[in-house]
Amino acid sequence: MSEVRESTAVYGWVPTIPDEVEGQLLITLPDGFEFSEDWWEQTREANRHVRIELTPAREMRVAMVSWEGSRETARMSYLVISWILDGGGGETFDSAGGYDLPAGFRKFPDGSWVSPERMPEATRPYRGPYSVIPDLIWEVRSPGQSLGQQQEKMVEWIEGGVRLAWLIDPYQRIVWVYRADGGVQQLDDPAELSGEDVCPGLVIDMSVVWD
Repeated sequence: MSEVRESTAVYGWVPTIPDEVEGQLLITLPDGFEFSEDWWEQTREANRHVRIELTPAREMRVAMVSWEGSRETARMSYLVISWILDGGGGETFDSAGGYDLPAGFRKFPDGSWVSPERMPEATRPYRGPYSVIPDLIWEVRSPGQSLGQQQEKMVEWIEGGVRLAWLIDPYQRIVWVYRADGGVQQLDDPAELSGEDVCPGLVIDMSVVWD
């Protein structure tokens, strides 16, 4: 895309990102290339039709921004925010909230929650990508990516320090629950999701999300 080349040429390397991406595209960073925050923001701004993440293998993971799943994502955020306002504490963030994980990669979940212990007041105003690690994240499955690709991302989250992660498939009404001990549980058409010991008292009424 010419817009990308013009906006990032000054930084020495320009990724080639097509207008349409089927599934996900992996672009390996050149040997020795270290991106700056300016480069990252310029690249994202010039390619707003895709979501760009960095994998542990120093690859840019590129996937189309999808309208599908946005409804479920918004409803999940509403339920988590309601719990926070009722005394749950912490902060929740949408898909614009990025995280740099310890192994040196950057990810943007559909939604996330950070406990007060992991989100100290000193970080205000919030400027990302955040140096903290979220306690809870959720991803709504996109039909544009394979289940295997999305499950791989969930494992990355857990290995990066996330304590609880939900992969939500609104089409089959299945939720995969990933836990810090490495366990994965498949829930078929669950009535609710529990925040377990990560978010005590959080109960997600899935009828609000599905219907």
